[in-house]
Formats: sequence, C-alpha cells, structure tokens
Amino acid sequence: MKTLVLTLLFVATCSAVDFSERASNFSIELLHYTQLEKEGHVVISPFGIWTLMTGVALGATGESEKQLLRAFFLPRDEADIVKGYRDLTKTVLDPRTSDVKLASKNFMFLDRGFEVYNTFKSKMVNDFGAMVNILNFADPNSAARDANSIIQGSGAMVSNVLKSTDFKESRMILTNAISFKGLWMSPFNKSETTLESFYDEQRNLIGKVNMMYQRAEFAYSSMPSMKSLIVELPYGKDKKYCMLLILPHHKVSVADVYKKFASVSFKDIFAKLQKDVDEYGFEEIEVKLPRFKISTNVVLNSPLNNMGVYDIFDQVSASFKKVSSESIYVSAIVHKADIEVTESGTVASASTSAYFADRISTPTFNADRPFLYFVMEKPTATVIFSGIYSKPSVF
Repeated sequence: MKTLVLTLLFVATCSAVDFSERASNFSIELLHYTQLEKEGHVVISPFGIWTLMTGVALGATGESEKQLLRAFFLPRDEADIVKGYRDLTKTVLDPRTSDVKLASKNFMFLDRGFEVYNTFKSKMVNDFGAMVNILNFADPNSAARDANSIIQGSGAMVSNVLKSTDFKESRMILTNAISFKGLWMSPFNKSETTLESFYDEQRNLIGKVNMMYQRAEFAYSSMPSMKSLIVELPYGKDKKYCMLLILPHHKVSVADVYKKFASVSFKDIFAKLQKDVDEYGFEEIEVKLPRFKISTNVVLNSPLNNMGVYDIFDQVSASFKKVSSESIYVSAIVHKADIEVTESGTVASASTSAYFADRISTPTFNADRPFLYFVMEKPTATVIFSGIYSKPSVF
C-alpha cells in the first residue's frame, strides 16, 4: 500500500462571494479543533489548507469524497467547485496596495515512476495553478533539497518546507505555500511599547508581554451577541485586508466566544462594526495589543477526524480513483505556520461601561488576556490566517 502525503505551509513575516462563506465556515471549525491539539495557543492558515484540500477533494471518490465535501463546505458539482475556487482566489489574492504582499502557490511532487491520471494532473495545473515536478523519492535527501529549491525558486517567501522524512514512504506530495506581509494603515509607535502584565481568563497573572499602544480612529464595537469587544485594524490604505481582534469580556472564555460563531458570521461582525461607525463615526480608540510571534507545527489528522474526515487516512477505506490506478491513502496532513505581529504590521481590563459604550469617553481595547485574531480579506470575509493568543511571552 502506497502513501499520499499532503504537506501544507503558511508563513507570515513582518520585514465569488457566496463561495467565500464556505471557506469562512470551515475556518472557524478548523481553528476550534486545532487549538485543542495545541492547548489554545495557535496560528493556522485556513485559506491555505482549504486551497489545497479543495484540490484533493477533486481526486477523491466514494465516501472519501463525501466526507471532504461536507467538512470543507464544498458543492457537489465539480464545475461549481472549480469556478468558485477560481473566483474566490482571484479576489482574495489581489492586493491593491504596496503595503500588502500576499502569495499562495500550489505544488505537486511525484515520485519517479508513479503514474497520475492526466485528467487530475491537468486540473491541478490548470484550475489550481500547481507546479508539477517529478523527483526521485528513493533518495529522500536529494528529493527534499530539490523540492525546497523549486518552492523557493517560485517566489514563495518560505524556506525548508519539506524534510527528507516526508519522502520516505510517499509517492506524491501536495504542498501549498502561502505568505502574507502587511503593514498597518496606522502603525504603533515603538516608543509607546511597554512591558505589562498578561492574565488568564479568570484574571490570574500568567506572564508579561511587550504591550504595543496607540490611540487612533478604528472601527470598534461592543458585541453582546459575541460577549466580546471587537476592533478592526486595517492594513494599507485601501482597507481590503485587516486584522480582526476579538477580546472576550471579563470572565468569558475563548471557548464561550467560539460557541457564538454557531449563530454569528464574520459578515455579521463587519456589519455591526459598520453600523457603529455609521452611528458614532470613526472615533479615537485606545488599543493595547501584545507584540507577538507564534509558530505552529501540527498534524491535522485529528482535527479533521473531529470534522468528519476519516476515510482518506485509512489504507483500506481511502478512495482516490480519480488520481491514480494505484491504491493510495493520506498518511498525514502536516501544517506549519508562523506569524509575527509588531508595531509596523503583521508578517501572519475594560470596565463594564465599555461593553455598552456610549462613546462619551474614549473606548479602550486592552488585549491583556486571551483573545482571537483573524487576518482577513474583508470584501469576501475570507480568513487568510487565524489564531488564539493565550500564552504570554516577551517578544
């Protein structure tokens, strides 16, 4: 029995609208189950994972296909999948400002002698823009070196994506490399950054952080339906991309906020922010946000199991009859992600009265306790990467 290994990478460094709902819904569920694997402190790229797994779904058949379509909120018709994917990626990956650099690239590495149906290969190349390369997996060191060279040579802002061990039992490796670099529309002043305390959800002191600070005009809202304060920090001048920060009210856990996504969408959140802007106008908000760097390396098999995807990981049940005549299955889906948030941008206790902010006094968004963050393409409400900050460190 041969193995199909899927490897995904997301790196962020500082140096078809209806279809987008499908990607957004998947993003929330995946982050929830992934943070359980990483004890709550995590960064992932839902869009990068969704991009690659959408392509994989086109090669699956039988129950394997059904589970993937259900988990990734994909339509049953293949033509609809392809059109929706093309329209969404064209919109999301189109920065209109030099302050944002965003790129997503797909790769297919095939073992020498492993035959893939031309129809599937054509779909990956023509519909998903994948670069196809044949390597000698029998020499895993050489294969890893060549694959990483190809990825870097493509212009992707990443390095050392694949290891030699990734090739030892595999016949095909599909990889998505996505990178984001965004400069704040309103940067933080480094001279205002100070060492401050960070608390857990019960207000117990758990560490220190370098807390960034600024007072500027942002879209801001207290959202009772989410039991949270929300602020939108735009990148660049056109506000196409932003970081959406969700800070649970005191004594409210991140898990409690997550449950609210069952009835509240990202479009609902943006609508509430816009409603408050229309009512109050843009007013100065005091924002305090830890400067942070998070790295995540996680196997997504278990999170996807929790989302109902089982068969593709089973040697007997896996069905990829559109890919190859050989019996193949997915051994592991490995996701690697890094994010840095600093005063210049992203490279990936408020009082009770603030919850019912009447805008008489300057509202404060003080992220001195666990919070959620989402880097988004705002027009389609697509989550490019997302995470939870809950373990303080001085960065």
